[in-house]
Amino acid sequence: MSVLAKFFRKNKIADLPSPATSLRRISGHQIVYDQITREQRDPGFEPLENVNSEQPGWFEYWPIRTYLRTTPLDESTLYGFVSPGFFEKTRLSAAEVRRFIQASEDADVYSFSPFPCNGASFLSVFESMDFYFRGIRDHAAVFFAQFDSGVDLRQMVNHSGNAIFCNFFFAKPKFWREWLRICDQLHEDTKGGQHYLNLECPYVREDGNKKTVEAKVFVMECVASYLLASSNRFSNINYPPRLLPVGRGFPPLRFELGLLDELKRQYLQTGESRFLEHYRVEQKRVISTVWPGREV
Repeated sequence: MSVLAKFFRKNKIADLPSPATSLRRISGHQIVYDQITREQRDPGFEPLENVNSEQPGWFEYWPIRTYLRTTPLDESTLYGFVSPGFFEKTRLSAAEVRRFIQASEDADVYSFSPFPCNGASFLSVFESMDFYFRGIRDHAAVFFAQFDSGVDLRQMVNHSGNAIFCNFFFAKPKFWREWLRICDQLHEDTKGGQHYLNLECPYVREDGNKKTVEAKVFVMECVASYLLASSNRFSNINYPPRLLPVGRGFPPLRFELGLLDELKRQYLQTGESRFLEHYRVEQKRVISTVWPGREV
């Protein structure tokens, strides 16, 4: 048994933080597209309308963009904008989100990222994206290079503390401004119909339904993770991944997912290649179990 495996056997990580002494201001919103999603909205979130969107192909980005551009923001308030599928993907209510944030230490970002199985199984959100849609990472790298040419998306490491899927996070305005700056540039760069990131990407959802989304939307959903992983400007506290649901094929691999996540953290903390090498070995085992015949 490896040193890290022994660590997980012997150490139980606390599920949730202790209550905070003072309350934080939280402005939570859930995006609604129609009457059905309006009725399904968690009453603990304010509705954010996206009916008759000017840019329906951008999904959640468009109403978030509109809100951030038209609403005066309080610098100490935490803002969050979740899709109609928030509960389905996280099994968390608005009340549970608020309790977690209020019980945590101060941070710029509080993340409730779904799919901890994907977060652990791939070195980064970009590697995960490329696993499903080959070639998209290299095109995303061309886009992100304009913000920091020194960041190599092939080497980027996302663990549970800096990976965010589906834009499920609550953050202070200083983080949202950076997020919006990059997303707005993505919107501007892809206005031309010939841009690679306008490529349509068909995929099958966890519930079996088929959906087609343009590549730029997947890239947009990587922006928060990019910001957290590419610098130390923002602090993030994440909801414990082991308390979140995982996809089909992953329930028996909870221990392996925790190990993969810890190996990535150790690699970032120490810079020792042995942790990355160990990660790749364990990653290969997990991927061959869940996706037989597939490789990163």
